[in-house]
Amino acid sequence: MSRVFVAIILFCLLIPVDGRSQSSAQPAAPVYVYHPPGEDKASWQRLHLWMSETFLVVAKEGQADHDSCMYVASRSIGISRFHILAEGIDDPGLFEQSTWIDQRDPGKGIRSLSAATGRAHLQWLILLGAYYAFEPGNYRRYRDSVEYFLSRAINESKSLKEEKLGRQAQCLLGKVYIQANDEKGDAISDALIRQCRQAGDKETEARILAYRGIYKPPLPSTLEQKMTDLKAAASLYLTLGNKEGAINVLTDLGYLQMITGQLQSGYERLLEAYGLAQAIGFPYTHYSTQALATATIYQGKFGEPWRYVYQTIKTAEITRDSLAWGYFYTSLALLLGSEGRDKESAAMAQKSVDRFVADRNTSVYNILNDVVDYMGQEGRAKEALALTQDIANKVGFPANFSEQFFYHFVFSNCYLNLKMPDEAEMHINKLDSLEAKAAVFRGPLRRSAINVQFASLFLLRKQYQKARAYFEEQIIAPTIDGATLPSQLHTYRSLIFIDSVLADHTAAVAHYKKYTQLLDSSFKIAKIRQAEELQVVYQMNEKESQIRSLTQEAKLEKANSEKAALVRNLTIIGILAAIIIAGLLYRQNRLKQRNNQVITGKNEQLQQLLSDKEWLLKEVHHRVKNNLQIVMSLLDSQSEYINNDAALAAIEDNMRRIHAMALIHQKLYQSEDISTISMPQYINELVSYVHDSFDTGSRIKFEQVVEPMDLDVSQAVPLGLIINESVVNAIKYAFPDGRKGVVSIQLYHDGPDHLVLKITDNGAGLPPGLNTKAHTSLGLDLIQGLARQLNGRLSFENSNGLHITIRFMVLSSLFSHRSLVNS
Repeated sequence: MSRVFVAIILFCLLIPVDGRSQSSAQPAAPVYVYHPPGEDKASWQRLHLWMSETFLVVAKEGQADHDSCMYVASRSIGISRFHILAEGIDDPGLFEQSTWIDQRDPGKGIRSLSAATGRAHLQWLILLGAYYAFEPGNYRRYRDSVEYFLSRAINESKSLKEEKLGRQAQCLLGKVYIQANDEKGDAISDALIRQCRQAGDKETEARILAYRGIYKPPLPSTLEQKMTDLKAAASLYLTLGNKEGAINVLTDLGYLQMITGQLQSGYERLLEAYGLAQAIGFPYTHYSTQALATATIYQGKFGEPWRYVYQTIKTAEITRDSLAWGYFYTSLALLLGSEGRDKESAAMAQKSVDRFVADRNTSVYNILNDVVDYMGQEGRAKEALALTQDIANKVGFPANFSEQFFYHFVFSNCYLNLKMPDEAEMHINKLDSLEAKAAVFRGPLRRSAINVQFASLFLLRKQYQKARAYFEEQIIAPTIDGATLPSQLHTYRSLIFIDSVLADHTAAVAHYKKYTQLLDSSFKIAKIRQAEELQVVYQMNEKESQIRSLTQEAKLEKANSEKAALVRNLTIIGILAAIIIAGLLYRQNRLKQRNNQVITGKNEQLQQLLSDKEWLLKEVHHRVKNNLQIVMSLLDSQSEYINNDAALAAIEDNMRRIHAMALIHQKLYQSEDISTISMPQYINELVSYVHDSFDTGSRIKFEQVVEPMDLDVSQAVPLGLIINESVVNAIKYAFPDGRKGVVSIQLYHDGPDHLVLKITDNGAGLPPGLNTKAHTSLGLDLIQGLARQLNGRLSFENSNGLHITIRFMVLSSLFSHRSLVNS
C-alpha cells in the first residue's frame, strides 16, 4: 500500500507517468579516479561544498537551514568551510592560520586579529564576521557579532582605501539579513549592487546576487526575485569565466524553476550546469546528475532518469562521497518499484535503509516504507514492525515535519498490515495534524496519502461508507502525491471492492470503466517504454556493427599495405622493433626501481608513524598516571588538616579508587601492548595495595584465583574499581571485633565469550533485610553502576559471608555480537 506514496522521498520526488518519450542522448558520465577532495584547487572545493549543501537542503525539503547543511557537508566530505567564508579575500597564506574555523573555536581567530595590523587586520575582521555569518542560527544568535566585526571592517576598509574588501564585508552583512527575510537585507544588497557597478566589481556583484537568490526564503512573494537574481548572477559568472560560480547558481535556479512548475526551463538550467562541470573536468558531478534525474522524472521521461540515477551512484561511489548515498540508493529503489521490479526495489531500499541507519539519518523513515510494504506483502508484517521499532531506537525521532510525517506513516502501515486499527489510527491522526501544519507554508502536498491511510483504516474496520468517501476525495481533488498512475489504479481497485460489498452495481460499473481506461493507459506507457528500450538496443547494435565494419576495413587496408612493403621494409622494421623493445625494457626497469623506492619510503613512513603513535599513547598513559598520583598526593595532604573521621575515611577511600585507575595507566605505560591489561598481575598488585593501606596484619587472608588473560582497558578499569570497593568493604565490615577471615577473588572464563568475577568472604555478611538495589551506600552504588558499565549481571548472596558475582561478556565478543546484530 505505501509503495504508492513513498515516491515523495527525494526533492519531494514524485513519479508521474504520462507516456512521453525520452529526449535525445545526453553526455555520458566520464570515468573518475579517486583523490581526496581536500587536494582539489580552492574553487573546486568551494563548488563541492555548495553542491552538497544545496542537495541536503533540497533533500530535507527546505526544513534544514543552509548553514547547518554546509557544516554537515563540510565534516562529511572533509573540506574546510574556509573556502566559502574567505571567498573574496584572496590571501592564500590565511588558510594555514584558519584551522579554528572547522574546530569552531573563534577565540583563536580573535587572538590572531589582535596581533594583526594594516590590511591583515582588515582581512581577519572580515573572516571573523564571515565565520559568524555562516554559523547556524546567525540572525538570532550571532547577529551582534556579525555586525561588530563587519561594521569595523567596512569602516577600516575606508581608511585603508581597500574598497573591494569593504564591499565583501557588506556582502556578508547582507547575507545574514537576507536569510531572515529582514528588509535590511534588500537595502544592503541594492546599495552594494550600485557600488559594484560604479566600481566595475562584477565579482562582488555576482556574489551578492547569488547570496540573495540562494538564501532568501522561498516564499510565493520571493520566488520571482530569487530566480531573477540567480539568472543575473549566472550571467556575470560566465562573463568573468568563473564556471564554478555559474554551476552553483544554475543548479539552484534549476531547482527553483522545477518547484514553480517550469519543468523544461529547470531541466535546461540543470543540463547547462552539468555541461559546464564536465567541461572543466569537475569530478563530483553526482549532485548534478541526481538533479537531472529528478527533472526528467518530473517530465515523465523513461530512459533518462535511469541513466542519470545509475551515473549518480557510480560517480558518488568512485569519488567516495558518501554524504548522500542513502538518498541516491533511494532514488534507484523508487525507479525499480515504478517498473514493478519489486524484489530488486526492496533489495535496493534495504541498502538505502542500512546506509541511513549507519549515518544515523532520520530520512530513513521514507524509504523504510518500501521495505515494510514489501515485507507486508510477503506475510512478514510482525517482522516489519520489529524492524521499524529497532531502527527508531537507533536513529531516533526526526526533528522536521517531513521526516516526522514518514515516521508516523511507516508505523501506521505496520499496524494496518498487522490489522491493529487502534494503533494505526493514532499514527494516522498524527499524520493529519502534521500535514495541516506543513500545508500552511507549502500547500497540501501529502493530503492524498493521508486520505488513503484513513480509507485503509476504515476498510479494516469494515466501515465501507467512510472508506469510500476518502477514496472518492482522492479521485476528485488529488494532491501531487496522489496524481500518479499507480496511486489512481489502487484507488479504483479499492472503490470497486467497496461497491461490490455495498452491492452498488452502478458505481461499480462506473469505477470499473475508469479502471480499465487507466489500465489501457498503463499498457500504452509500457509499450512506449518497451519501444524505447528496443530503440536503445538497436542503436547500440548499429554502433557495434559500424565499429566492427570499420575495424575490419582497417585490418584489410593494413594487411595490403604491409604485404606490398614487406620486402622493402623488413630490415628497417626489425631494427626499429629491437630499439623499441630495448627502450620499453629499460623504461619498465626504471619504473620498477622507482616504484620500489616509493613503496619502501611509504613503508618506512608508516612504520615511523606507528612508532610515534605508540610512543604518544604510552606518554599519555604515563602522564595520566602521574596526574592521578598528584591527585592522590593532594588528597593525602588534605587529610592532614581534617579532623572529621567520616571525611577522612571518604578521602582514603577515594585515594584507593584513584590508585586502582592509576595502576591501570602505569601497567599500560610499562607494557608493550598499550591497549590491554594482564589481569593476574594487576589484581595481585591492587589487592596488595589495599591490604597494606589497612592495619590488619595477618588477620585477614586474601586468596586469588585469576586465569591468565589480558583485558581491554575499558573493562579493566571498572573491574579494578569493583574489586577495590569489594575488598575495602570486606576489610571494613566483614570481620568486626578483630575477627579473622578469608577474602577470595576469582576471575575465570564461563564459556568462550563470558567472564565471571567472584568476590567472597566468610565474614558477617550483609545486615538482615538490607535491600541491595536501594541506595544504601556509595560502595554498593559504585559496584552496581560499574557492573552496568560492563553490561554485566550482578548478584549478591548473603550466606556464610557475602558473595558478589558479576557475569559479563568479553569486549571482543561484545563487539562481534553487536556487528552481527547491526548487519
